[in-house]
Amino acid sequence: MEQFVEQLVRARRLSGATFRGDLDDPWSRWVVNAMRQYRAVPVSWKRPPLQWVTLNTDASVSQARAYGRGLLRDSDGRLIFAFYKELGELDVLAAESSSLLYGLQRCMQGLQGRLMVRVDSESLVSLLRSTAITKWPLCNTIRHIRVLLLDLSALVQHIFREANSAADMMSKLRPSPDFFCTSQQQLRGRIRAALSLDSRELCYLRM
Repeated sequence: MEQFVEQLVRARRLSGATFRGDLDDPWSRWVVNAMRQYRAVPVSWKRPPLQWVTLNTDASVSQARAYGRGLLRDSDGRLIFAFYKELGELDVLAAESSSLLYGLQRCMQGLQGRLMVRVDSESLVSLLRSTAITKWPLCNTIRHIRVLLLDLSALVQHIFREANSAADMMSKLRPSPDFFCTSQQQLRGRIRAALSLDSRELCYLRM
């Protein structure tokens, strides 16, 4: 019951105001306890160390179609490349994996500097770090990713969604089934603004 109430509080379906004037309701105690654990945490995109670059990728599934996107940036937060790609009919984890694979394949084409990979899919990071075998064709994608990570001597990290906002905004782009650019000026103003704020490591609040 307590876990269920916590989920409702996080989804903002329940709050203390719901039981104002009715504190004898047995649910009110659960809500108060859940809200005590509900706090704001500052989260930001972090610049990689000098001579490193960071690849952020993300993916989503809408109306049974999967979309991947990603950004490669240097230690000053400057864009090296950005991409948006339609991936076909995939589930969320397969889409996250395919998006990362495509980003790594692009990195293989003349990457300069050491690579840090950051994604907001904790399931994907756990899978890459384990020796688990997944169902086909996901297992094939994971195998290719592991090979590229090894070839690129890349580090993989999980980040919160708020620290991946620029990659997430690429989902609004959708100019064509595939898009790739190497200039920030080729991106929409909102994405350019997000990149600028990220380069300053502006904090967002995560509840």
